[in-house]
Amino acid sequence: MDFAKSVLGLGSPTGYSSRRVHAETLSEDDEDIPVTVGEGLSVFTSPDIMSVCTDLSPVPGGSFSALTPSMWPQDIMMRLSQSDDVAGQLDYRYDEFGFKVEEEDGPEENSSKLLSIPFVEDPQHRLKWTAYLEFTHNNEVGDLTWDKIESHLPRSEKLRLMIRQGIPHSVRPQIWMRTSGALEKKLKSETDYKMIVKASSNDHLMTSKQIEKDLLRTMPSNACFCNINSTGIPRLRRVLRALAWLYPDIGYCQGTGMIAGSLLLFMEEEDAFWMMCTIIEDILPASYYSSTLLGVQADQRVLRELIVNCLPDLDSVLKEHDIELSLITLHWFLTIFASVVHIRVLLRLWDLLFYEGSVVLFQMTLGMLHMKEGELVKLENSAQIFNILSDVPGDVQDVDVLLEQSLKVASSLSDVWVDAQRRRHLAYLMADQGAIVNPESARNLPKQHITKRQLQRSKSLMSMMIWGDKDGFDSDKAKNIHQTELLVDLRDAILQIGRHFQSIDPKNTKVNIQADYSMESHAKDLDNYVSVARHRRRRAKALLDFERHDDDELGFRKNDIITIISQKDDHCWIGELNGLRGWFPAKFVELLDERSKSYSLAGDDTVVETITDIVRGVFCPALKAVFEHGLKRSSILGGPGHPWLFIEEAATKEVEKDFESVYSRLVLCKTYRLDEDGKVLTPEEILYRAVHAVNLTHDSVHAQMDVKFRSLICCGLNEQVLHLWLETLCSCVEVIEKWYQPWSFMRSPGWVQIKCELRVLTQFAFNLSLDWELPRNKRRMVEDIKRNVGDMLIKYHLFSWDL
Repeated sequence: MDFAKSVLGLGSPTGYSSRRVHAETLSEDDEDIPVTVGEGLSVFTSPDIMSVCTDLSPVPGGSFSALTPSMWPQDIMMRLSQSDDVAGQLDYRYDEFGFKVEEEDGPEENSSKLLSIPFVEDPQHRLKWTAYLEFTHNNEVGDLTWDKIESHLPRSEKLRLMIRQGIPHSVRPQIWMRTSGALEKKLKSETDYKMIVKASSNDHLMTSKQIEKDLLRTMPSNACFCNINSTGIPRLRRVLRALAWLYPDIGYCQGTGMIAGSLLLFMEEEDAFWMMCTIIEDILPASYYSSTLLGVQADQRVLRELIVNCLPDLDSVLKEHDIELSLITLHWFLTIFASVVHIRVLLRLWDLLFYEGSVVLFQMTLGMLHMKEGELVKLENSAQIFNILSDVPGDVQDVDVLLEQSLKVASSLSDVWVDAQRRRHLAYLMADQGAIVNPESARNLPKQHITKRQLQRSKSLMSMMIWGDKDGFDSDKAKNIHQTELLVDLRDAILQIGRHFQSIDPKNTKVNIQADYSMESHAKDLDNYVSVARHRRRRAKALLDFERHDDDELGFRKNDIITIISQKDDHCWIGELNGLRGWFPAKFVELLDERSKSYSLAGDDTVVETITDIVRGVFCPALKAVFEHGLKRSSILGGPGHPWLFIEEAATKEVEKDFESVYSRLVLCKTYRLDEDGKVLTPEEILYRAVHAVNLTHDSVHAQMDVKFRSLICCGLNEQVLHLWLETLCSCVEVIEKWYQPWSFMRSPGWVQIKCELRVLTQFAFNLSLDWELPRNKRRMVEDIKRNVGDMLIKYHLFSWDL
């Protein structure tokens, strides 16, 4: 024990030591990513090491003292330390975790127990953990350092009991990494955090816009996240972008932002990222943060079943007042309590969660509800019951009491039972959405893991010359498994699009979203395309409000759909709306290429942005993965090729087969709009035009090839030729053999199955903007439209009024 005390360096508990030093940084958006190297340092280094990281350090038990040292808000700490008058004028203070606390809620006799007790680590508690780690996990003579402790702590009854009593805050980050499996995941990963950050910053993600909106909403009352220059904002941005890039099926979910922000208060950025990966992949079910939130919905049904069995009195109250409990508890589960309990309670709950798994979510929820069950039973007002249920987590003051209550009501709850119920309810949820046929069959369930992007380390020139450019698969079996997963992901993405149309637009409810694999349908694709293209309807969508002043004018509101009667005049068209006919300025509308399909709001990204998130965020990555499968490297020194480069070359090659006639037709179509007046372009010609149109608009803003690929797919959906484009590309044998391995989809008969899947999307009317991901000022664009139309009307003396 004396040796343990010498390692501990016990004196007075002077705050929390960092045990970390800063290594090299990676610049991204002019910000540094601190990379920590603390595995060789003592488990309980002297607190004097804090002076290495910063000049100012918080007082033990005072403001910011529980934060990881690199998150200390130096500007606020300096301002408060310069003058006591400044602190005295404020009507709030900062607690140990950086949250603003109103002075009236300060440590008084009638204040909450959580606020009245300073958050200071108990030296004896820390000594107990030091002795445990020393005598259980250190087999060498000398100082106990973190690199001598296993990356994953073996489970034992002793460790479980110690965790239930709480982990010392100074070692909490390292223990969390080891009990959850995050450190093991980090060490075994083929890619490091810096590589993922680089990839996510280079790839203009669909989710980046929403992440930027939510950065300041995550913890607005915390000094580390309260403004754009706060210490935690750039870290949170990088972590969320990295997660969105790494898990394309998930992208960004607001629940992950709250969890990541809480982790960043106590852990370094890289460790927080790997903790998030462990939560997403291992601790919670695979579909928890998917776009449909199926996993967390299934958990709500499991919770409801537990309440029926464990809390019958509460169940009677909920049934009597017709209260849907999932409206309240879904957010608890989605953020694993990060947004609903006090931060001190959260730390203790996470101690258990990272060791025992997601069963803790049910145990703690049942314990909280059990503590309020007696009060709820006495109430007769539904609104009061709902409000008390909503406040249940925030009313928890003593974690030990909560643990006692949870053991009393859910002591027999096991992972095996929870997993079985999860799968059963997940199957029924998917059956309700039409995803599976028989919910009783487990084989109908989706794969129980998350699609994860891979970043392979670049091979050296010498190794490539010796071993060649191998794809990395060890066997044909592995290739077949990967191909099957790619098809499942693509099929799921198409089903998401189909369900979106059916939920938004009732007229699509009878559309069959099951693919037709018959050879007859495959042979008729081109004939159907030509027939539909020749008889398509011509309609337009209003970009602005246009008020009717004369009888011969046609008035409309923004987003109204107008049937075009005549386009003979370049500036003024004649149209019909709601039985009325009249002329209107042509620049006030946008033509819809519907190909005889009725216009649908569900497919218009200017009206319903969800379709853009599904298409660009889910469908395009799934289709890109199909194109990347078996793609050869562009050169010995280069990395893997990109599908966009292949598409460019193949489109050009197909057009060159009959260059003179095709080129003249393309010029005429561009000049005289022959394609809009009955001239039918072939799919090859449309592909060629689309590729060049995307290059023209995207190259001017230096857009990435991923963005170009997504924009091209949107064009194919608009034109309803995506399945025919695939046939065109796969028929270009010379280019295919140059770019793809023999076992790839593009060089095997498997492309026919993919074409049949893509044909399903031709039943829906899309109106997607090709420039959606490009930087632009929409307000300026609308003002330009108004100004140009006004000049035109005055110039031709048609009429004049203040537009």
